[in-house]
Amino acid sequence: MFSIFLLSSAICSAQAVHAEQVKLLASIKPIQLIAEDMLGDLAEVDVLLPPGSSPHHFSLKPSSIGLIHDADLFIWGGPGLELFLTKTVSQLERPALALLEGGDAHHHDEEHAADNEPSHTDEALGAEADDQHDHGDSDPHFWMAPDRALAAADLIKDRLVERYPTDAALYEQAYNDFAARLSVTDQQLQQQLKVVGNTGFYVFHDAFGSFVEHYQLHQLGYFTVDPGRKPGARRLSEIRTALENDQARCVFVEPQFKAPVVDSLIRGLDIRVGRLDPLAVAIEAGPGGYSNYLQSLADSFTNCLSAE
Repeated sequence: MFSIFLLSSAICSAQAVHAEQVKLLASIKPIQLIAEDMLGDLAEVDVLLPPGSSPHHFSLKPSSIGLIHDADLFIWGGPGLELFLTKTVSQLERPALALLEGGDAHHHDEEHAADNEPSHTDEALGAEADDQHDHGDSDPHFWMAPDRALAAADLIKDRLVERYPTDAALYEQAYNDFAARLSVTDQQLQQQLKVVGNTGFYVFHDAFGSFVEHYQLHQLGYFTVDPGRKPGARRLSEIRTALENDQARCVFVEPQFKAPVVDSLIRGLDIRVGRLDPLAVAIEAGPGGYSNYLQSLADSFTNCLSAE
């Protein structure tokens, strides 16, 4: 009887330790925020890219490749977001999880998209938009909208349940709790952002479309699709004209990129400059981390767009 008790205790202890010690590696900080906010003490979630590094322009070092191979599960966006990871991921012994290939995290809420008039995002782009790659319905920045982030969390939960079935109930409960917390945050942000929903603005690069659509904000356009590419003269001229005609109250820049072209364009105009961080560099991973990130975006919008 005593030996049975010891065996039972050992199994329970092993499961508890196992659940706490699953080693996840996220490719970028926003994915880490989602996973750690959902899983808490059930997993150790590290991040591959250094703070502020853009997945659009990054080269893997041998040490980074080693981290990917050592993880129990590597979670990345997929080739549409992080093409530089494709070869390494294909060589993994334990299959990685590509969130954008999972279906739901790739999906846009069609009702929100329909509620926004096309002019909100394309009005000032003109024919030049045809000359550059546009994310369109395949916007890879899925973490910008709570519904798409929740879909990503669901994919992470499903993979963990599949790989560690003895801990399935723990992962299911963690997901349900995360969904409930995120719903509360979403409702609060809906109310907060209503007051600035009709105020025009420009962003530096095309990364915030999912947030804009979900909260029905009035984005007039962006300077560039890829932050590594300079905007064309025609686009800059159209943006300048819109700013001179008081169509926008704010232009948003990003901490990862110097944007002298923005400073030059708004010189002499009464235009506010706000900051939006697509990579959540200043947000601490942990309980509430992803909700805190959404709140930081909402605060940036309301602070810059609100009437004085």
